[in-house]
Amino acid sequence: MSRRNTSRRNSPASKPAWVWFVLGNFVGGFVVFMIFLTGLKQDSGGDKRPAPPAQKAEEQSKPRFDFYTLLQENEVEVPEPKVAKPSRRVTGPPDGGARSEPPREETPERDDPQLVYILQAASFRDAAEAEKLRAQLTLANLEVKVETATDSRGTWHRVLIGPYRSRSKVAAARETLADHKLMPLVLKRPAR
Repeated sequence: MSRRNTSRRNSPASKPAWVWFVLGNFVGGFVVFMIFLTGLKQDSGGDKRPAPPAQKAEEQSKPRFDFYTLLQENEVEVPEPKVAKPSRRVTGPPDGGARSEPPREETPERDDPQLVYILQAASFRDAAEAEKLRAQLTLANLEVKVETATDSRGTWHRVLIGPYRSRSKVAAARETLADHKLMPLVLKRPAR
């Protein structure tokens, strides 16, 4: 019996399974490639018929879109608003003559003189980081100071800019801080 088993295993006719797998994939891939090529030839060969020259000239002369007529059909009339427009107060010379330049609307800043605005640029736990930011903002021509505050979470070093009495100066300082990629908090405090 041992002779039979050894002869079956060593027969040259049997191939390993991986050889059949690779061979089957290769043949299958080749068949799919050939089908794909014949499909491309059929698609490209059937569509490339030249159009008669008379049809081409006719298609170019006619507009392809008719949205002009569609828009005219869908036109909607908007009624005038029922709210009266606010009248402008025009101050001119007393003789009623025309002025050479348009009137300026001057709006005085209506800031509360009792309050000042302070911008908080950032707050740090480390005093060295706060001093580093203070130095950078001082070089940007801002009025900067570092204030230390202690709460239940620990000690914080806040970098403050200001104080400013008008909102326009606050806006200018915020633009400068935006250039430094900082988004400050605006704080209102009573004037001293």
